[in-house]
Amino acid sequence: MACPLFQLLDFQSNFNMKKLFLLSILFVLLSSCNLPVERIEYEQKLVVFMNLKADFPISLDTLSLNLSHEIDETHEGNETWVSNASVKIIVNPQSDSSILSLSEVDGLPGHYVVNDQEIITQSGNTYRLEIIAEEHSIFAETIIPASIDLNSVQIDNLWECEGNTIVDSINLHQDENDLITVGMVINSGNLSLLTVDTVVYKTANCYTASFTSMPFFGLGWTSEELPGMLRTTTYALEDTFSNAIIDTSFSAHAFKGHMLLDEDGNKYWPNPIVWNFNVEEMYYGWLAFNYYGYNMIIIEATDDAFSNYYSGDPMQMNQYTMPNSNIDGGLGLFSSTSSSFFFVYIKPEVGL
Repeated sequence: MACPLFQLLDFQSNFNMKKLFLLSILFVLLSSCNLPVERIEYEQKLVVFMNLKADFPISLDTLSLNLSHEIDETHEGNETWVSNASVKIIVNPQSDSSILSLSEVDGLPGHYVVNDQEIITQSGNTYRLEIIAEEHSIFAETIIPASIDLNSVQIDNLWECEGNTIVDSINLHQDENDLITVGMVINSGNLSLLTVDTVVYKTANCYTASFTSMPFFGLGWTSEELPGMLRTTTYALEDTFSNAIIDTSFSAHAFKGHMLLDEDGNKYWPNPIVWNFNVEEMYYGWLAFNYYGYNMIIIEATDDAFSNYYSGDPMQMNQYTMPNSNIDGGLGLFSSTSSSFFFVYIKPEVGL
C-alpha cells in the first residue's frame, strides 16, 4: 500500500505540472495575438451646465460655460471660463419658435442669463440650446417635464419597530405654504409664518440602523407623464451647530458619513441632502435629515437628459467613465425639471 504522504506529493506534482502547462498555453496564445489598443487624443471641448425649472422665470436659471481640462490638469483655481460667447435658446424649434438671447453676467465670467424676467418656462415645451464660442459650437435640447403632485401616505406592515407597524401620514400643508408665503418668509426671516407638521426624530436602532430602517413618514407622487428620474432635496433652514443632529455611531459613519468639524471643533453636517430615485413611494427617515428645526423638501421630476447623465458616472466613482451628456459637440448637461415642495419641522426625541 502506497504511503499517503507520497500520494499527496504525487498529486501536488501532477497539479503543478497541469497548472504550468495551462499557463504556458495561455502565454503562447496571448503572445501570438495583437491586442487592440485604442489611442484617444485629447480634444479640448466646451463644458456647459444649465437646468431649466418649470413654471419659473427663465431668468432665474444661470448657464455656466468653460473649457475642459486634461485628466492630469488641476482645475481648482484654474477655471477656464469662456466669455463673449454667442448663447441662445430656441423655444419649440419645430413649430412657432421664439429665440431667447443670453447675456454674460457682469463680474462673473462664463455665466450667462436671460434678462427678460417675464418669460416663464412651461412644461411640455422643447428648448434648444445653441452656443458658438471661438472655434467651438455646441447644441442640446430638453423637454420640460410635466408637473408633479405630492401626497402623504400611511404605511402599514412594511416595518416593525418598538412594537409599531404603522407609519402615520403627515399633512404637507402645500396650500398654506404657497410661493407668496415662502416669499414672505424669505423677506422677513420669520419661519413661524410656515404651517408645518412636527415629526419626531426617533433614535432607536430600528429607526437608525440602515437605509432600510423604519421611516418617519412616506410620500407618494403622481404625474401625467413618467419622468426620467426623481430627485429629492432636503434643505435644513436652521442649520446651526445647536440644531445639528449629533450622531457618531457606526451606522451614521456607514450611511451618512463622518460629521464635519469647523476650526473651533463644532460638529456639523453638509446641507442640503440630495437623493435620486425611481420609485412610486419615497420613505423619509433618519438619513433624510441632518438638522432639527424647519426643513424644506423639494421633489423634482427630471427630463430624460438628466436621468441619462446620472446613469453614467457623474459622481466620479470611476474617473475614466464619462457621464452620458446630451451636449452635441461638447460636455456637460442641459436639462430641465418640474418640482413640488413642502416643509416639515424635525423635533428631537429627548424630553418627550
